[in-house]
Amino acid sequence: MNPHEELNSLYLRLKEADPSLERGESLWTIFEDTTDATLRPLALWTFSQNQFDLGHFRSFLVSFSLLMDWIRKDELTLTPKQELDLYWNYKSYLIYAAEQEDMPVALLEEDFDRFVDFCDTHGFSRTRDYIGFMLYSKLGDEEQADHYLAEWVDAPPDELSDCPSCEGFSRMTYAIERGFEDRALLLYAAIRHERGCSRMPDQAHPYILPLFISRKKDRFDWTDQLTQEVKRVKPLFTGGDEPYHLYAEMYYDPNYVWSMEEKKQLIPLLTDRGYLQFLLAHYAASYRAARHAEVAYLGVLRSNIYEVAQELDRRIDGHFYLNFVERELKRVTEFIV
Repeated sequence: MNPHEELNSLYLRLKEADPSLERGESLWTIFEDTTDATLRPLALWTFSQNQFDLGHFRSFLVSFSLLMDWIRKDELTLTPKQELDLYWNYKSYLIYAAEQEDMPVALLEEDFDRFVDFCDTHGFSRTRDYIGFMLYSKLGDEEQADHYLAEWVDAPPDELSDCPSCEGFSRMTYAIERGFEDRALLLYAAIRHERGCSRMPDQAHPYILPLFISRKKDRFDWTDQLTQEVKRVKPLFTGGDEPYHLYAEMYYDPNYVWSMEEKKQLIPLLTDRGYLQFLLAHYAASYRAARHAEVAYLGVLRSNIYEVAQELDRRIDGHFYLNFVERELKRVTEFIV
Protein backbone atom coordinates (compact mmCIF):
# COMPACT_ATOMS: atom_id res chain seq x y z
CA MET A 1 0.00 0.00 0.00
CA ASN A 2 1.51 3.34 -0.99
CA PRO A 3 1.58 6.19 1.57
CA HIS A 4 -1.39 7.99 0.10
CA GLU A 5 -3.58 4.86 0.04
CA GLU A 6 -2.60 4.22 3.67
CA LEU A 7 -3.70 7.73 4.68
CA ASN A 8 -6.94 7.50 2.76
CA SER A 9 -7.72 4.10 4.30
CA LEU A 10 -7.12 5.56 7.78
CA TYR A 11 -9.33 8.55 7.00
CA LEU A 12 -12.23 6.41 5.76
CA ARG A 13 -11.94 4.07 8.76
CA LEU A 14 -11.94 6.94 11.24
CA LYS A 15 -15.09 8.41 9.71
CA GLU A 16 -16.92 5.44 11.26
CA ALA A 17 -14.95 5.43 14.52
CA ASP A 18 -16.37 5.93 17.99
CA PRO A 19 -16.26 9.64 18.90
CA SER A 20 -14.75 8.99 22.36
CA LEU A 21 -11.21 10.43 22.45
CA GLU A 22 -8.82 10.16 25.34
CA ARG A 23 -9.18 13.68 26.77
CA GLY A 24 -12.97 13.50 26.88
CA GLU A 25 -13.25 9.89 27.97
CA SER A 26 -14.65 10.55 31.46
CA LEU A 27 -17.47 12.72 30.09
CA TRP A 28 -18.25 10.16 27.43
CA THR A 29 -18.36 7.41 30.10
CA ILE A 30 -20.89 9.42 32.11
CA PHE A 31 -23.05 9.75 29.03
CA GLU A 32 -22.84 6.03 28.26
CA ASP A 33 -23.35 4.74 31.80
CA THR A 34 -25.99 7.00 33.31
CA THR A 35 -29.69 6.26 33.11
CA ASP A 36 -30.65 9.70 34.43
CA ALA A 37 -32.76 11.24 31.66
CA THR A 38 -31.62 14.74 32.65
CA LEU A 39 -27.92 13.96 33.01
CA ARG A 40 -27.43 12.04 29.77
CA PRO A 41 -27.92 14.95 27.34
CA LEU A 42 -26.01 17.34 29.61
CA ALA A 43 -23.06 14.92 29.77
CA LEU A 44 -23.12 14.59 25.99
CA TRP A 45 -23.32 18.34 25.58
CA THR A 46 -20.34 18.88 27.92
CA PHE A 47 -18.36 16.24 26.05
CA SER A 48 -19.07 17.96 22.73
CA GLN A 49 -17.88 21.30 24.13
CA ASN A 50 -14.72 19.64 25.39
CA GLN A 51 -14.00 18.18 21.97
CA PHE A 52 -14.63 21.48 20.21
CA ASP A 53 -12.24 23.32 22.54
CA LEU A 54 -9.55 20.74 21.76
CA GLY A 55 -10.04 21.22 18.03
CA HIS A 56 -11.43 17.69 17.64
CA PHE A 57 -14.13 18.85 15.24
CA ARG A 58 -15.16 15.43 13.97
CA SER A 59 -15.78 14.21 17.52
CA PHE A 60 -17.64 17.43 18.34
CA LEU A 61 -19.83 16.97 15.29
CA VAL A 62 -20.66 13.33 16.03
CA SER A 63 -21.51 14.01 19.68
CA PHE A 64 -23.55 17.15 19.02
CA SER A 65 -25.40 15.32 16.23
CA LEU A 66 -26.48 12.80 18.88
CA LEU A 67 -27.55 15.67 21.13
CA MET A 68 -29.73 16.96 18.30
CA ASP A 69 -32.04 13.98 18.91
CA TRP A 70 -33.05 15.61 22.21
CA ILE A 71 -33.14 19.11 20.76
CA ARG A 72 -35.40 18.14 17.85
CA LYS A 73 -37.88 16.57 20.25
CA ASP A 74 -37.78 19.54 22.67
CA GLU A 75 -36.71 17.18 25.47
CA LEU A 76 -34.20 19.49 27.14
CA THR A 77 -35.21 21.60 30.12
CA LEU A 78 -32.81 24.54 30.30
CA THR A 79 -32.53 27.92 31.96
CA PRO A 80 -32.43 30.95 29.62
CA LYS A 81 -28.63 31.15 30.11
CA GLN A 82 -28.21 27.45 29.33
CA GLU A 83 -30.41 27.77 26.26
CA LEU A 84 -28.28 30.66 25.00
CA ASP A 85 -25.13 28.58 25.56
CA LEU A 86 -26.70 25.63 23.76
CA TYR A 87 -27.52 27.70 20.70
CA TRP A 88 -23.99 29.07 20.66
CA ASN A 89 -22.83 25.45 20.21
CA TYR A 90 -25.71 24.89 17.77
CA LYS A 91 -24.11 27.53 15.52
CA SER A 92 -20.92 25.47 15.33
CA TYR A 93 -22.89 22.29 14.72
CA LEU A 94 -24.58 23.79 11.66
CA ILE A 95 -21.28 25.09 10.27
CA TYR A 96 -19.28 21.89 10.72
CA ALA A 97 -22.14 19.60 9.71
CA ALA A 98 -22.21 21.45 6.40
CA GLU A 99 -18.55 20.44 5.93
CA GLN A 100 -19.48 16.73 5.84
CA GLU A 101 -20.33 15.37 2.41
CA ASP A 102 -22.71 12.76 3.83
CA MET A 103 -24.79 15.28 5.79
CA PRO A 104 -28.13 15.59 3.93
CA VAL A 105 -29.01 19.13 2.93
CA ALA A 106 -32.66 18.53 3.85
CA LEU A 107 -31.73 17.66 7.45
CA LEU A 108 -29.34 20.61 7.67
CA GLU A 109 -32.05 22.98 6.47
CA GLU A 110 -34.54 21.48 8.92
CA ASP A 111 -32.10 22.11 11.78
CA PHE A 112 -31.36 25.58 10.43
CA ASP A 113 -35.10 26.36 10.42
CA ARG A 114 -35.21 25.48 14.13
CA PHE A 115 -32.23 27.76 14.69
CA VAL A 116 -33.99 30.55 12.75
CA ASP A 117 -37.08 30.17 14.95
CA PHE A 118 -34.93 30.61 18.06
CA CYS A 119 -33.21 33.68 16.62
CA ASP A 120 -36.49 35.25 15.49
CA THR A 121 -38.01 34.69 18.94
CA HIS A 122 -35.11 36.50 20.61
CA GLY A 123 -34.49 39.17 17.97
CA PHE A 124 -31.11 37.73 16.89
CA SER A 125 -31.39 38.73 13.24
CA ARG A 126 -27.66 39.26 12.70
CA THR A 127 -26.81 35.79 14.02
CA ARG A 128 -29.63 34.22 11.98
CA ASP A 129 -28.36 35.66 8.71
CA TYR A 130 -24.69 35.13 9.55
CA ILE A 131 -25.24 31.43 10.20
CA GLY A 132 -27.30 31.25 7.01
CA PHE A 133 -24.29 32.67 5.16
CA MET A 134 -21.91 30.25 6.88
CA LEU A 135 -24.14 27.23 6.25
CA TYR A 136 -24.61 27.86 2.54
CA SER A 137 -21.03 28.97 1.97
CA LYS A 138 -19.86 25.62 3.38
CA LEU A 139 -22.37 23.82 1.18
CA GLY A 140 -21.05 25.74 -1.81
CA ASP A 141 -24.43 27.32 -2.61
CA GLU A 142 -23.17 30.70 -3.80
CA GLU A 143 -26.60 32.19 -4.49
CA GLN A 144 -27.91 31.49 -0.99
CA ALA A 145 -24.62 32.42 0.67
CA ASP A 146 -24.55 35.77 -1.12
CA HIS A 147 -28.18 36.41 -0.14
CA TYR A 148 -27.48 35.92 3.56
CA LEU A 149 -24.20 37.83 3.31
CA ALA A 150 -26.07 40.87 2.03
CA GLU A 151 -28.52 40.60 4.93
CA TRP A 152 -26.19 40.19 7.90
CA VAL A 153 -23.40 42.70 7.20
CA ASP A 154 -25.50 45.74 8.17
CA ALA A 155 -27.63 44.15 10.92
CA PRO A 156 -27.01 45.24 14.54
CA PRO A 157 -25.03 42.86 16.79
CA ASP A 158 -26.87 40.61 19.24
CA GLU A 159 -26.04 38.25 22.11
CA LEU A 160 -25.16 35.35 19.79
CA SER A 161 -23.12 37.38 17.29
CA ASP A 162 -19.53 36.48 16.52
CA CYS A 163 -16.98 39.26 16.98
CA PRO A 164 -16.23 41.55 14.00
CA SER A 165 -12.87 39.94 13.28
CA CYS A 166 -14.36 36.42 13.28
CA GLU A 167 -17.06 37.58 10.88
CA GLY A 168 -14.40 39.22 8.71
CA PHE A 169 -12.42 35.99 8.74
CA SER A 170 -15.47 34.09 7.46
CA ARG A 171 -15.88 36.58 4.62
CA MET A 172 -12.16 36.37 3.81
CA THR A 173 -12.09 32.57 3.56
CA TYR A 174 -15.24 32.61 1.41
CA ALA A 175 -13.61 35.15 -0.91
CA ILE A 176 -10.53 32.91 -1.21
CA GLU A 177 -12.67 29.93 -2.13
CA ARG A 178 -14.62 31.94 -4.68
CA GLY A 179 -11.38 33.13 -6.30
CA PHE A 180 -11.93 36.78 -5.31
CA GLU A 181 -8.31 37.33 -4.34
CA ASP A 182 -8.28 41.13 -4.20
CA ARG A 183 -11.36 41.10 -1.99
CA ALA A 184 -9.77 38.50 0.28
CA LEU A 185 -6.63 40.63 0.64
CA LEU A 186 -8.69 43.70 1.54
CA LEU A 187 -10.68 41.74 4.12
CA TYR A 188 -7.45 40.42 5.60
CA ALA A 189 -6.11 43.97 5.93
CA ALA A 190 -9.33 44.92 7.75
CA ILE A 191 -9.06 41.93 10.11
CA ARG A 192 -5.61 43.07 11.20
CA HIS A 193 -7.18 46.28 12.54
CA GLU A 194 -10.39 44.86 14.01
CA ARG A 195 -10.83 44.35 17.72
CA GLY A 196 -12.12 40.87 18.30
CA CYS A 197 -11.29 37.55 19.92
CA SER A 198 -7.69 36.74 20.79
CA ARG A 199 -7.23 34.26 17.91
CA MET A 200 -7.63 36.97 15.29
CA PRO A 201 -5.79 37.91 13.17
CA ASP A 202 -3.39 35.03 13.95
CA GLN A 203 -5.90 32.51 12.65
CA ALA A 204 -6.15 34.35 9.35
CA HIS A 205 -2.40 34.43 8.58
CA PRO A 206 -1.92 30.95 7.05
CA TYR A 207 -5.13 31.18 5.03
CA ILE A 208 -3.96 34.30 3.21
CA LEU A 209 -0.20 33.62 3.02
CA PRO A 210 -0.32 31.55 -0.23
CA LEU A 211 -1.98 34.52 -1.95
CA PHE A 212 0.75 36.88 -0.77
CA ILE A 213 3.58 34.54 -1.72
CA SER A 214 2.16 33.67 -5.14
CA ARG A 215 1.87 37.44 -5.82
CA LYS A 216 5.16 38.27 -4.10
CA LYS A 217 6.35 40.72 -6.72
CA ASP A 218 3.59 43.09 -5.57
CA ARG A 219 3.91 42.68 -1.81
CA PHE A 220 7.47 41.66 -0.92
CA ASP A 221 7.68 43.41 2.45
CA TRP A 222 4.25 42.20 3.55
CA THR A 223 5.11 38.62 2.60
CA ASP A 224 8.25 38.47 4.74
CA GLN A 225 6.42 39.93 7.74
CA LEU A 226 3.45 37.63 7.30
CA THR A 227 5.66 34.56 7.00
CA GLN A 228 7.23 35.36 10.36
CA GLU A 229 3.77 35.76 11.92
CA VAL A 230 2.64 32.40 10.53
CA LYS A 231 5.73 30.72 11.99
CA ARG A 232 5.14 32.40 15.35
CA VAL A 233 1.57 31.14 15.79
CA LYS A 234 2.12 27.63 14.41
CA PRO A 235 1.98 25.86 17.82
CA LEU A 236 -1.47 27.33 18.51
CA PHE A 237 -3.22 25.59 15.62
CA THR A 238 -5.21 22.38 15.98
CA GLY A 239 -7.91 20.51 14.11
CA GLY A 240 -9.69 22.44 11.39
CA ASP A 241 -7.06 25.19 11.02
CA GLU A 242 -4.03 22.92 10.82
CA PRO A 243 -4.37 21.86 7.14
CA TYR A 244 -4.34 25.53 6.13
CA HIS A 245 -1.21 26.12 8.19
CA LEU A 246 0.46 23.13 6.53
CA TYR A 247 -0.59 24.41 3.11
CA ALA A 248 0.98 27.79 3.90
CA GLU A 249 4.12 26.03 5.09
CA MET A 250 4.50 24.37 1.71
CA TYR A 251 4.86 27.87 0.26
CA TYR A 252 7.27 29.51 2.69
CA ASP A 253 9.55 26.55 3.55
CA PRO A 254 10.92 24.70 0.49
CA ASN A 255 12.80 22.24 2.75
CA TYR A 256 9.93 21.29 5.05
CA VAL A 257 9.46 17.54 5.53
CA TRP A 258 5.99 16.46 6.58
CA SER A 259 6.23 13.05 8.23
CA MET A 260 3.67 10.28 7.86
CA GLU A 261 3.22 10.33 11.64
CA GLU A 262 2.24 14.01 11.56
CA LYS A 263 -0.31 13.30 8.85
CA LYS A 264 -1.80 10.36 10.76
CA GLN A 265 -2.18 12.46 13.91
CA LEU A 266 -4.06 15.17 12.05
CA ILE A 267 -6.50 13.09 10.02
CA PRO A 268 -8.79 12.02 12.92
CA LEU A 269 -9.60 15.67 13.67
CA LEU A 270 -10.79 16.72 10.22
CA THR A 271 -14.17 17.23 8.64
CA ASP A 272 -14.48 16.29 4.97
CA ARG A 273 -13.87 19.91 3.98
CA GLY A 274 -10.78 19.99 6.21
CA TYR A 275 -9.62 16.74 4.64
CA LEU A 276 -9.84 18.38 1.21
CA GLN A 277 -7.50 21.15 2.37
CA PHE A 278 -5.24 18.51 3.94
CA LEU A 279 -5.00 16.78 0.55
CA LEU A 280 -4.14 20.06 -1.16
CA ALA A 281 -1.32 20.60 1.34
CA HIS A 282 -0.21 17.00 0.83
CA TYR A 283 -0.23 17.51 -2.94
CA ALA A 284 1.80 20.72 -2.68
CA ALA A 285 4.46 18.96 -0.59
CA SER A 286 4.50 15.89 -2.84
CA TYR A 287 4.66 17.96 -6.02
CA ARG A 288 7.64 19.88 -4.71
CA ALA A 289 9.42 16.72 -3.52
CA ALA A 290 8.68 14.67 -6.64
CA ARG A 291 10.10 17.16 -9.15
CA HIS A 292 7.78 15.58 -11.72
CA ALA A 293 9.46 12.19 -11.17
CA GLU A 294 6.56 10.34 -9.52
CA VAL A 295 3.77 11.25 -11.91
CA ALA A 296 1.69 8.14 -11.10
CA TYR A 297 1.63 8.87 -7.37
CA LEU A 298 0.70 12.51 -7.95
CA GLY A 299 -2.05 11.36 -10.29
CA VAL A 300 -3.58 9.16 -7.59
CA LEU A 301 -3.41 11.99 -5.10
CA ARG A 302 -4.94 14.46 -7.55
CA SER A 303 -7.76 12.01 -8.32
CA ASN A 304 -8.58 11.73 -4.62
CA ILE A 305 -8.67 15.53 -4.30
CA TYR A 306 -11.17 15.75 -7.14
CA GLU A 307 -13.22 12.92 -5.67
CA VAL A 308 -13.61 14.68 -2.32
CA ALA A 309 -14.42 17.99 -4.02
CA GLN A 310 -17.05 16.34 -6.22
CA GLU A 311 -18.66 14.65 -3.20
CA LEU A 312 -18.92 18.01 -1.43
CA ASP A 313 -20.40 19.56 -4.57
CA ARG A 314 -22.82 16.70 -5.17
CA ARG A 315 -25.18 17.82 -2.40
CA ILE A 316 -26.19 20.98 -4.23
CA ASP A 317 -25.38 19.77 -7.75
CA GLY A 318 -22.81 22.55 -8.15
CA HIS A 319 -19.11 23.14 -8.87
CA PHE A 320 -18.02 25.32 -5.93
CA TYR A 321 -15.35 22.99 -4.50
CA LEU A 322 -14.26 21.73 -7.91
CA ASN A 323 -13.54 25.30 -9.00
CA PHE A 324 -11.71 25.96 -5.73
CA VAL A 325 -9.53 22.87 -6.17
CA GLU A 326 -8.65 23.73 -9.76
CA ARG A 327 -7.55 27.24 -8.76
CA GLU A 328 -5.41 25.94 -5.89
CA LEU A 329 -3.79 23.16 -7.93
CA LYS A 330 -2.93 25.71 -10.61
CA ARG A 331 -1.45 28.00 -7.93
CA VAL A 332 0.70 25.15 -6.58
CA THR A 333 2.07 24.08 -9.95
CA GLU A 334 2.78 27.64 -11.12
CA PHE A 335 4.43 28.62 -7.84
CA ILE A 336 6.67 25.55 -7.55
CA VAL A 337 7.73 25.71 -11.20
